[in-house]
Amino acid sequence: MVPRQATAMDHSEKRAILGGRILWGVCLAGLAALAIEVTVRIEDWLRWRTPLLSSASSVADLAVTDETGRHPMPHSAYGKWKINSLGTRGPEPEPERSEARVLVLGASETFGLYEAPDHEYPRQLADSLHASGCEVDVLNAGFVGMSLPTVEQDLRLRLARLNPDVVVYYPTPPQYLDEALPRRFPIDASPPMTKARAWWYPRFAARARTQLKQMLPAAIADWIRARDIRQARASHDDQWVFDAVPSDRLQAFEMDLRVLVGTIHAVGSKAVLVTHVHRFLGQDRDERVLRSWERFYPRATGATILAFEEEAAEAVRRVAADSGLALADPWAAFARAESSEVFADFSHFTDLGASLMASELRHAAATAAGCSPKQEP
Repeated sequence: MVPRQATAMDHSEKRAILGGRILWGVCLAGLAALAIEVTVRIEDWLRWRTPLLSSASSVADLAVTDETGRHPMPHSAYGKWKINSLGTRGPEPEPERSEARVLVLGASETFGLYEAPDHEYPRQLADSLHASGCEVDVLNAGFVGMSLPTVEQDLRLRLARLNPDVVVYYPTPPQYLDEALPRRFPIDASPPMTKARAWWYPRFAARARTQLKQMLPAAIADWIRARDIRQARASHDDQWVFDAVPSDRLQAFEMDLRVLVGTIHAVGSKAVLVTHVHRFLGQDRDERVLRSWERFYPRATGATILAFEEEAAEAVRRVAADSGLALADPWAAFARAESSEVFADFSHFTDLGASLMASELRHAAATAAGCSPKQEP
């Protein structure tokens, strides 16, 4: 028979060994996580020169809220996205070498998401104008999530001081199919506030989520989107879903656009309006891609989103005609293009798509700026 004291000691030793192993495992996991985080930060520094102690883990972390609303924070950076001293994306401006200043406003399509560095359409527009002998200073003042009312607010309260000669606006009409109508961002008179994160906030988590999404098989990703759409609609009655173009939302879009035009004129600039393009202008009817768009606006069916886009484009054309404004209407050009080559998703550009948009904008922007670019051979 084993003595009771010896048995108790054996159990105590086993617990100590198990505890030691658990502690060792936790330490190893912590060291592995630390190594991964350090690797991510070193890679970001080597590739993008992102400061090692930066806490930014997404484009949204570039935002600042102050007395003018929400906009990109000057001198901030995350990955390939660099904000200059004026709070616009791109290199520092050189107004002394330019005949005019062109300000490009919009949301993520303008700011640029999927394009290579310096290949978003405002930057390609600048390169194209310079190459043709039109020396203008093109500033990309777009930012992710900027709705028409927030664009107007940003121009009136912040960007007007940059004295733009021309303001180009590229809208995102489906924002008017969201849960609520777009509104101006609340003004914060307190000192500027950025997202409160310590420098040790992990960047790896966001990187891992992105990589996992990209690794998902297309069928599974589509199933998740469909599930998310069903869940978003489940807590509302059938009347909540827009199964046709809501006339009040379309009227709100056109009214807000006219307000923006008035503000552009009030700050002493010429306006260039642009119709919004998307992947489905041609023959592409990939239901999975359309469902990914519908997931952002679950209150509208895919068919309603496309119909609203068409009606909104007519509204842009109407506002431009009523006010005698320059209009860039790239619908035909994108309808002829291979959609998968010019769009990275439902409406955001590839490098080629941004190049095509810049080409479609070049004449209107140059004319408004008062220079005549040389014709391409």
